[in-house]
Amino acid sequence: MQCQRCGRLACPECLREAPVGFQCVDCLERARTDWQRRRPTARSQFGAVIRPGQQRPVVTFTVIALCIAVYVLQLLSDAVTASLWYVPLQTSAWVFEPWRMLTSTLVHSPSNAMHLLFNMFAIWFVGRAIEPALGRTRYAALLLLSAFGGSVAVLFLTPATTPTLGASGAVFGLFGALFILLRASGSQTGGILALIAINVVISFVIPGISWQGHFGGLVTGAICALVLSNVPSGRSADAQRNARRRSLWQGLGLLGVAVLLVALTAVGMQLVDPYA
Repeated sequence: MQCQRCGRLACPECLREAPVGFQCVDCLERARTDWQRRRPTARSQFGAVIRPGQQRPVVTFTVIALCIAVYVLQLLSDAVTASLWYVPLQTSAWVFEPWRMLTSTLVHSPSNAMHLLFNMFAIWFVGRAIEPALGRTRYAALLLLSAFGGSVAVLFLTPATTPTLGASGAVFGLFGALFILLRASGSQTGGILALIAINVVISFVIPGISWQGHFGGLVTGAICALVLSNVPSGRSADAQRNARRRSLWQGLGLLGVAVLLVALTAVGMQLVDPYA
């Protein structure tokens, strides 16, 4: 007998029934591989690859685990907190330690466990919804830029020697991003608006909370989400090419946000007054 695809002779045991006649096992395997290669990859509305059964929020869990690990170290030594928190004076002409604008996100008040618990619960609650929709890389960039944006606001709006710490800037960035993403997908936004309003009130009512970091994170997260949700997907017939083009423009947009925050930091450095 002959394979209907390649024409080679094959024994009946080596042939398989196909949509057209019988084909050898080699031709069927090549056809299956070609189909998988040409099959368009399923993606979310915002460009994340959808893999059924593999939507675990790895970045969210990693951030939570990292913050908890750092908190344990803080309880063992006060030096950990002082070496990671952020003070505006630390990005000035007198002191230049800009990495603290991000490391401050990992530390929380050692004397107030609720500070850590609230932030970790918020990241877990919102992150599980956003991470699968954006994909791990976009989501990680959103978290980093939101934390950075919160510190930039602290640089401009907080006294030069006042320390700030906590993941609240990143948390408010997730709040702002979720609001924008829900609007972009046509979903109801009443719940997230109420959540933002409640937390904004808490930021001003309870003393010792950095409303500046919350404000900076909220605005930065919303801007990042606007970039991610408004990049066109392309009009090419090739779905893969459209996805690559969209990812490129999203990456450039987020890079633009990062450059803006760096520029604002450079300006803020010149305005820090250690005697204020």
